[in-house]
Parts: sequence; structure tokens; C-alpha cells
Amino acid sequence: MAGNGWSRNAAPLCAGAVLGGALVLEVFVVLFQLRQEDVDGHEHEKGQPFPSLSLVSLLFLLGNALENARRFITASPSTRGVMLAGAGQGWDYCYSCQTHVPPRCAHCFSCSVCVLRRDHHCTLLGQCLGYQNYRYFLCLLLHGAAALLFGCLLNAKVVMLLQQEGTPVHTILLLVVPWLMLLIGQVSFATFIYAFVTDVCMVGFLFCTGFLLFHALLTLRGQTTKEWFEGDRQYHLGWLSNLQDVLGERWYLVWLSPFIASPLPGDGITFQTRKPKCEPLAKSRGY
Repeated sequence: MAGNGWSRNAAPLCAGAVLGGALVLEVFVVLFQLRQEDVDGHEHEKGQPFPSLSLVSLLFLLGNALENARRFITASPSTRGVMLAGAGQGWDYCYSCQTHVPPRCAHCFSCSVCVLRRDHHCTLLGQCLGYQNYRYFLCLLLHGAAALLFGCLLNAKVVMLLQQEGTPVHTILLLVVPWLMLLIGQVSFATFIYAFVTDVCMVGFLFCTGFLLFHALLTLRGQTTKEWFEGDRQYHLGWLSNLQDVLGERWYLVWLSPFIASPLPGDGITFQTRKPKCEPLAKSRGY
């Protein structure tokens, strides 16, 4: 069972590694050509040192993204191996697992297990987002968005050079429908590759950025997606405490590398709630 589960979860990670490697190779070719050769007749200054810093930066971002993805998959937030003492205040009963579960815990029918502080099931990575792996999910989105933006801007530089030869309409069509422009013979295969990679990087960047902003908002508000829809803010303890609950004690360093240890303050079973606001007593009327 464990082997089959890992095989299912490892497939998206391997696919991401292949796509990341392809992006690195494509960027390497672009950097090499921008340094030594001309792109469609536009000469670039030769003899410049190879932009190693750009390539190293991209490798750093992709390496962090893949390592965060691996840790997101392996750091299971499920209740397997977790000692649940018994039903307490706010606990519920899971009929699928036939056990009592703590607050903010929910059953995932894709993983066939209850997940501590469950947010949602990530279909792309085949793992649930919960208490133990929320940090790696946020950092994956951050480094993935940065790497995709880097690739998009680099390829856009080539597209901007192509725009000097063609009309603006030609360039817009190249970016919007590169396949059509290739099929009707308006662009070369190399130009099509530049435009296609730019589009893929831009779509991926917007996708990652949108999810990152949404989940960053949830983190600052101390909510899960379900609690956000329900308007439940009983676990909101202030933005600093909320960050520490999700990212750990060293929340300000975890963005740099997934290898930085940052222990979580809780156990995923009990959560501190904010004190209810005390309503002022109604003043008694004098008669």
C-alpha cells in the first residue's frame, strides 16, 4: 500500500522535475544565444561573459521548488500514526475511519484518511494540504512563481526583438496563438518555441501567484479554505501567531530554503482560539 501510494504521489514530482529540467535547458540555450549569436538579424555584443548568475538563480529557484514539492508529498498531514486520546470539546466522529477526530480535521476520500487541519486535496501533487505540509506548499508556490517569471521575462526579451521586424499584430498573434502561426507558416520553429515557452511560463506564473496570494491571505487570517467560506475566524490570533502556527518558529527564514528547520508550535490536534468579545452589560434604566 505504501509503495503504491508513493508511486502515485511521485508521478507528479517526476513530471515536475522533467518540466523543470526542460525549462533550464531552454533557458541555457537562450542565454547562450543572447551572448554569442544574433536573433533574427539583431546582433548582440560578443565576448561577454556567460551570464552564470542568471542560470544559477534559476537552478536555485527550481531546486527549492522541487524539494518543497517532495517534502510536501512526504510530510503527510494525515492522522496515521497520530495518537488521538479521545473525544473532546469540538471533536467530531468520522464514519469512514470509525474514530473521533479533533477540530479542523476532515476526511479526504482521495487519500482515504482523515487529515489534520485539512485545507484541500492538491490534485496536481496527489496529496492533501494540511497541518504538517502547509509550509512547503506556500514555499513551492513562491519559488515556482519566481522561476516561471524568470523564464517568461527571458523569453519575452527574444519576443521583443522579434517584434522589431514584424508588426505589433503579428507579435500579439504569435504570443496568443503560436500553434496557428506555426501551422500557417508565419514563423519559424525556433520562434514558435520562444513564444510557446513564454506563454507556458506566463500561465504557470499567474496560476502559482493566484494560489500563493489566496493562501497567504488565509495564513494571515488563521483560516482554512473551508473556514474562509464559512466566515469562521475563531482561530485568528493575530498575523504573527498565525504565521508561526503554519510556518513554525523561524517563519522569517523558511522562504529561503526547505532545509531550514522550523518546528511547528502545536500538535495539529488542539488549536488555541481567540477569546470571545465581551458584550457590555446593558445599563439599567432608572425609574
